[in-house]
Amino acid sequence: MGGRLRLNFMFKIFNSSNAIAEHQKTKEIAKVSARTILKERSGQEEFKAKNSWYRQRIDYNDALKNAKVYKKDYERTLPETLNPQTESQMWKRAKQLKDEFQMGMLSREELHPVKGFMDNGTMKWVVDESKMQANNSAVREIQWQKANGVKIEEFKNLMRHLDKDNPNAGDVERYRPRMRGK
Repeated sequence: MGGRLRLNFMFKIFNSSNAIAEHQKTKEIAKVSARTILKERSGQEEFKAKNSWYRQRIDYNDALKNAKVYKKDYERTLPETLNPQTESQMWKRAKQLKDEFQMGMLSREELHPVKGFMDNGTMKWVVDESKMQANNSAVREIQWQKANGVKIEEFKNLMRHLDKDNPNAGDVERYRPRMRGK
């Protein structure tokens, strides 16, 4: 053993203002499919800028600029690694938002009423427009969407952050009631 003592320190930054968690809660997260497209297009534009065949046919500076824009958007909308406390807060907020926007949400039957009839021994299903008019479904759905649009967008973004690999993470239709009042 030599005469030297080597000390390694690990620092952890504590932020009492909770700014990182607040940023993560409000950060815009792209859908899985959008992130995939941004990543692919960034790579394609980079390839065009570096490939000699493309360089003779296009302005490679434009291709490089496009690649940087796609890459920047990709990185800007990527989900971040969440600490357990922030993740827990986000799950609680998502649950609260879901409970709030579900109130007054039309059921599938109210929004898409159908009626059946027989045609040459085969059952055919069509939209029941008279039932839609009687229920005032279109107007009620528009009112519900206006009243809950901000909550739904926040919920979708939180779910895309929390369940980053699930392409259906922000789908609110799965919470639509099956049958109202029954």
